[in-house]
Amino acid sequence: MRTLLRLLHLLGGVGFAGALAAQLAIASAATDTPPRLLAARDIALSVSSTVVLPALGLMVLSGLLLLALRPALIEQRWLIGKLLLGVAVCGIALVQIQGAARQARALAAQALHGPAAEAPAAMLAALLRSERLGAWTALALAVAATALALWRPRLGQRAEPPSP
Repeated sequence: MRTLLRLLHLLGGVGFAGALAAQLAIASAATDTPPRLLAARDIALSVSSTVVLPALGLMVLSGLLLLALRPALIEQRWLIGKLLLGVAVCGIALVQIQGAARQARALAAQALHGPAAEAPAAMLAALLRSERLGAWTALALAVAATALALWRPRLGQRAEPPSP
């Protein structure tokens, strides 16, 4: 059971990182023409909804189940750090990346169907920057969490009562 959960955790992490990399590539290839911009935003939102979020859910769920199988690990400080990094990655993915992708898609649709204006273009550029920054941050935090899991540093010692 533990091996299957580890495999699922690994697959979720690989899927999450790969989908974020794909979303970064899509965001960098967005063009200035409204139809192409809308198509790129549709693809980015589709990748975010169908790959990033399910892979993140698989990674979190399998990680929590692994922790439930070995509750003694909760005393390891590296695992507490990994959990905190995981919470940060989830928050960034749900709020900053997914939220920016939805708003950018709405602004791209508005630019296609409405008159071109400076304000939507500036807002769209800011949203795309926010989405890219969130994706890079989530990737960096996921790499840090992986490094913690592989390295398993002590991160300080717990206070032991003196032995008589």
